[in-house]
Order: sequence, then structure tokens, then C-alpha cells
Amino acid sequence: MNKWPLQSECREFYGNPSSADYDRRNIVNVSVPWMMVTAWDGRQVKNIRVHHKCAQSLGRILAVIWSAAGKSQDVINQWGLNKYGGGYVFRPMRGGKSLSMHAFGCAVDFDPERNPLGGLHPHFKDCPIVLAAFEAEGWTWGGSWQRRDGMHWQAARVG
Repeated sequence: MNKWPLQSECREFYGNPSSADYDRRNIVNVSVPWMMVTAWDGRQVKNIRVHHKCAQSLGRILAVIWSAAGKSQDVINQWGLNKYGGGYVFRPMRGGKSLSMHAFGCAVDFDPERNPLGGLHPHFKDCPIVLAAFEAEGWTWGGSWQRRDGMHWQAARVG
């Protein structure tokens, strides 16, 4: 299992997202093996943009999930992984001033409609295969936080 940095160590581990060439030097595409669309406008998404240090890990996660789903798009749809909420984007944490883990390129969101920030019953609690795939690679799930963020996984520890 990977040992990802604490959130407070992300600048040291992943680099400074505020630097002018951060995207070009660090962000890569990870292919998604199933059909996925953006949750807000339904545009097709073929790749997830993440930091190169967590790209292979995310690729393994997606492959395990696709295999566990029997390579069935219907199963992926039931699990909610066909609805993409985002990956790399330079922005602060919601409601804060610190950089989001998305700004470092070490976070991904899926199925935001059924897993809203602050929602008490994240849908992914009912998807143990998905949770196990991310957990096996050491990713942190926001659905287990005090202020739940059930759509969110990150290659960074919280404490």
C-alpha cells in the first residue's frame, strides 16, 4: 500500500501548484476504462487529470473496479462511477483559504449528486468494492470524515 503525504505535506511531496508551469510538469491523464460523463453537463470524459505521482495508483484502482464490475457499464452506472465530479483543478478548499487537494492533482470526485459535501449518507457506503479498491492503494475517502464528502478520494492523509 502507498503511504501518501499528510495534507500539510502536499506542497513538499507534490510541488507548488501556484508555480506557473505546475500543470505542464506534473499533471498527466489517466484513462478511464468505462464510459464516464461530467456530472454537471453530461460531456464525455475519457481521462482523469492527476499528478504523475499518484497516476499509476489511480490507474490500478480503476482497473480493479472495472474488473470487479465484470466490465459491465450497467454495474459502473449503479455504483455511480459513470458520473465524474472532477480531478485536477487549481482552487481553494470549499469554504476555506488553503489549497484544495484537487489543486495538487491528488484528488478525484465521483457521483456528486448522490454524494454531496455534508451529506449524511454517502452512496459509496453501499459500494464496498469501490471503497476497498481505493483503500488498497492508501487513498483517503471523504465519506468517512466528520463533515462528509462522499464523492471525494485523495492521495493524501488527513492526520
